[in-house]
Amino acid sequence: MKTRIITTFLVLFFSLILVGCNLPGNAAPTSQVDMLNTAAAQTIQAQQTYIAQTNQAVIPLSTPTPTLEPTGEPGEPTATLEPTVKPDSPTATTEPTTSGTSTPTATEVVECYLAKFVSETVPDGTDFDPGEEFAKTWTLKNVGSCDWTDEFDVVFVEGKAMNAPAAEQLTSETIEPGESLTISLDMTAPLAAGTHRGDFKLRNDKGALFGIGEDNKSFWVEIDVKGTLYDFTDNVCASGVTWKSGAGTLPCPGSPGDSDGWVRKVSNPQLENGAVDNEPGIRIYPEMVNDGWIRGIFPEMTITEGVSFKAIVGCYDNRDCNVKFKLNYKIDGGTEKTLATWQEVQDGEFNRVNVDLDSLAGENVQFILLVEANGSATNDAALWFGPRIEP
Repeated sequence: MKTRIITTFLVLFFSLILVGCNLPGNAAPTSQVDMLNTAAAQTIQAQQTYIAQTNQAVIPLSTPTPTLEPTGEPGEPTATLEPTVKPDSPTATTEPTTSGTSTPTATEVVECYLAKFVSETVPDGTDFDPGEEFAKTWTLKNVGSCDWTDEFDVVFVEGKAMNAPAAEQLTSETIEPGESLTISLDMTAPLAAGTHRGDFKLRNDKGALFGIGEDNKSFWVEIDVKGTLYDFTDNVCASGVTWKSGAGTLPCPGSPGDSDGWVRKVSNPQLENGAVDNEPGIRIYPEMVNDGWIRGIFPEMTITEGVSFKAIVGCYDNRDCNVKFKLNYKIDGGTEKTLATWQEVQDGEFNRVNVDLDSLAGENVQFILLVEANGSATNDAALWFGPRIEP
């Protein structure tokens, strides 16, 4: 019994001691060492926060950002700073920039074969005499994307070619894009009066035609032929002129002594009176048979008012000739007719002729110069000296 009372007392005593240790207001003592460690940790944390914020402020120059400074005392959490905006100041809305965005552009397509006109000689409307020779040039620039080579040609396409070739080599060298070349063609003015034009283009190595600009326009020569003026001597063997005798078509120039008849241009003809002239003439000989003949057929020409056929006719030098000179003609390829006739024998004098052509004005006329032997043609050397059509 006594032992139970002592045990109960001891249990109650220790219970009271334990309850008193946990009463409010009795905070557990903190050691000085723990307090110092805590302060040091807070200081390090603040410095690390400052460094992190400073590193975040270093950004590309193209986007300026305010530098954030840490606030508060060490050990306190760092506040997040917002940009300061003045009161009543509207906040600008940032528009997306396009300077760095590349916009695709259409690639310009340049045609392979393309020419540009640069310059020319013989401007449009230049006056020429009928049958007058001239040279026409054009300077063109290669503005395409392909070379022009020695397989390219300049070709006649329409109008009047004026004795220019149907096609001629464009260049013997390579003309690269951006380079220019000059084309030159030898031409002859038509016999007919009026305005005449010939158009030309280029042809590539595949046979395709091309011209000036994207529309492939032609380049041209355009001239005006003054009234009908024609020199038969200068054109005695020209293209389109045919000489014939009873033996057939003759070569021009012919060979002296050819029994079929012959014709030649002579620079210093000897007239019937023995004089030697410094202007050219036509020495002519009919076929060496009785009543032999020789004739020259010239191209068609349009006759205008106020012009005449002029010439000197006679025997050549002191030959004992006996011939007829005839000026024949055809209108529009019709029936051949005689416009004038002159009988010539050796008498030491020559005959100057002048035939008014007003009766043929406005007509397309083909003239024929004819010499006929009166009987034997053995000595019938004749001379058409200076035959021409002029005002």
